[in-house]
Parts: sequence; structure tokens; C-alpha cells
Amino acid sequence: MKVLHVMTHFPWPPNNGARADIWARLLAMKELGYSVHVLVIGQKTPPSDREMAEVKKVVDRIDLIDRRSAWECLASFKPTNIARNSPLADFPLTQPYDVTIMEAEDTFPICSNPTLKTSWRVIRIHNDEVNYLWEFARHEEKFIRRQFVRMEALRMIPYSKKAHRGVDSLWFISQDERQKFIAKYPADADKAVWLPPSILLGEAPKLAVAQGKRVLFVGNFYTSLNRDGLRWYLKHVHPVLMKDPDYDFIVVGSTLDRPASHQFVEEIKKEPRCTVHADWPDPDPLYGECAVFVNPMRSGAGVKLKSIHAIEKGIPVVSTSIGNEGNGFLDREHLRVADTPEDFASAVTELLSSHKLREEIASRAYNHLTTQYNSAKNIDRLVTGSVSQAPRCDRGQHAELSALK
Repeated sequence: MKVLHVMTHFPWPPNNGARADIWARLLAMKELGYSVHVLVIGQKTPPSDREMAEVKKVVDRIDLIDRRSAWECLASFKPTNIARNSPLADFPLTQPYDVTIMEAEDTFPICSNPTLKTSWRVIRIHNDEVNYLWEFARHEEKFIRRQFVRMEALRMIPYSKKAHRGVDSLWFISQDERQKFIAKYPADADKAVWLPPSILLGEAPKLAVAQGKRVLFVGNFYTSLNRDGLRWYLKHVHPVLMKDPDYDFIVVGSTLDRPASHQFVEEIKKEPRCTVHADWPDPDPLYGECAVFVNPMRSGAGVKLKSIHAIEKGIPVVSTSIGNEGNGFLDREHLRVADTPEDFASAVTELLSSHKLREEIASRAYNHLTTQYNSAKNIDRLVTGSVSQAPRCDRGQHAELSALK
């Protein structure tokens, strides 16, 4: 099986949700014996020799492609990221592929490449991009950036529709967003399938047995949606939990060296009993040292992988409904879901107060994860099924695809 995998995130190290999903999928395809050619576009900082070496252990070929400058693309009618990724349409491809996987609509310009010979075209849908951009803008602190993101959302509306029409399959990371898509576009229901986030499942983890009352959050600081959720938690939930003298809050996140991220880190460092680790190289040990993981996101789109990764590590989760949407985990069965400050604090307190309850809910969640999130099994089912139906996206569509170039 020959696969062309096109992405905007260099997949290693897998230190955020998108990279983790991509990296686990690449490892699963290697396990399945697939031959994978990776195209990565738009790396602001070139990967190090070690990073390249790690990826080359897993894939057969990797090529890096430079983006167009942002200034060249400001006048484009297409979303800026799409316009910047237009060099994908010019990269020479010399072999045919069974499947081409595009990570989000950002990489759809590869379909305008006249040298692309592929039997099946897939977009991995991480988010409802339009909804995500609206939510991002709503919580963005800086006025100019907020207006720019709103403009990008408007540009994305027609482009996203064309991209969805121009491929054979849409692999939704979120069950909820798949159902919304089917309800809105019933004629394209056969395209929409659920591919859960790719997770590296090795030996079962030791379930969180921390006897203390440390609560953990791991996410990024450069997304306004994460900052909004943490501010809500620190303002409304954290003070209630601090009534317990043994409670502490541990926050871990990456900054991408962005000013807004650093400013936020300095802001939350001032909170009492809140320890902040910015750009921490390896947060994994902290999962085993904490009793509960929280995901207080109040806005967003797609699956919030931070909750899934916490379940993978064997720690019980308390999340908002937004933080839990689309992943198939049930309230009180696999985690706790709460949307008001009172309910959220109560759920955290209940778990912190019972070691047995923490173990039971973490165990049920992990068992569900191993059943539904087996990456190799899920990918092989979709890829094999796709190739058996090919070809559908024939050269007759090329005129429409070229119009998007």
C-alpha cells in the first residue's frame, strides 16, 4: 500500500494534539507495512537532524516544502494558509499512490498538482474549520488579530465546501462533527467516516495512584481557546478547591515563543498554589504524580485530544461538555462532565476524595480507549476499504480542482 501523507506540522516530536495524532498514525502505517511518502509544508524553523532521523525511521521518504510569504497572500480571495501552501501544487511527484491523506483543508492544494496520481483522496477533518476560526476570533485578546481571524473564517466558508467536494473521503476526528456534516450535507454522507484520534497503545499504564490532591492541565498556551478555559478555571473553580489545604494545580503548556503565550504564563504564575511549566520537555511523568486531569475548555471545535491523552496515561478526567465532545466517552462512566463552576469543582472534589473512584473511572475509560482507538486496526479498515472502491476522484474533476489553485 503506497500512501502520500501531506501535512503542515512536522510530526516529531509529537508534543501537541495534531502532531501526536499524525505521529501515531504514521507508526500504525509502518506497523501495517505501508510505504509512506510524507510532504511537510511551512516549517518556520527547519527540523533538526535528530528530528529528521526519527521520522526517517518510520517513513520511506520525506520532503520539506517552503510556503509562500504571508505578504504575498494577503490580497488572495482564498484563506491565507491555503494561499501560502500553494507550492504543494508545483512539487514534482514521480510515483502513483493508492491513497493521499491531507491533514485538514490547509493541504488541499496538493489536489491541484498535475503530477499527483492517486486512487483515493482523503482529508483528515480535525475541526469544523469555519466554526473553529469564529471561536478563535471570539476569544482572541488583540483587536487586529481578532479581525484578521474573522476575515479568514469568511474566506474559509466557500473554500471548505469545495475541498470537501473535491475528495473521496472525509475522515472526521470527531463523531459529533461527522453527524453534523451528514445532517447538513446528506448527499455526501457516504464520504463522512469517523477515524478516532490515533493513539500509541502499548502496555496498559499503571492507573493514577497518586495519593495527593494535585490537579493537572496539559495543553498549549498559544491558542486563545485554551487560555480562555484556564482563565475560567482559575477564576471560578480554583478558589473553591483551594479550601482544601492539600490541593495544588499544575499547568503545563507550550508557548511557540509567542508573546501572547509568554504574557499568559506570567499572568497565571501569579495565582496562588498554581505551578506553571512552560515548554516542559516531557510532561508524561506528571500524569502519574497527579490525581485528576482537568479540561476546562468552553469553546472550540473537533476533539480535544488533551482529555484522550490523559485517559491514555491512566488518570481520571473532569471536562466541560465542549472539552469532551466528539470522542465517545460518557459522563460518570469514563470521566466526569461539568459545565458550571459549582459542578466542576464538585466533580474534582469527589474524585480527589476517593482513590477507589479514581481507579474505577480511569480503568473503564482506558478499556474503552483500547476498544475504540486501535490505530492500526482503524486505519487499515479505512484504507483497505478506500482502495477497494477506487477510483472515484478521476481526472474529470481536475478542472474544478485547478480552479482552487
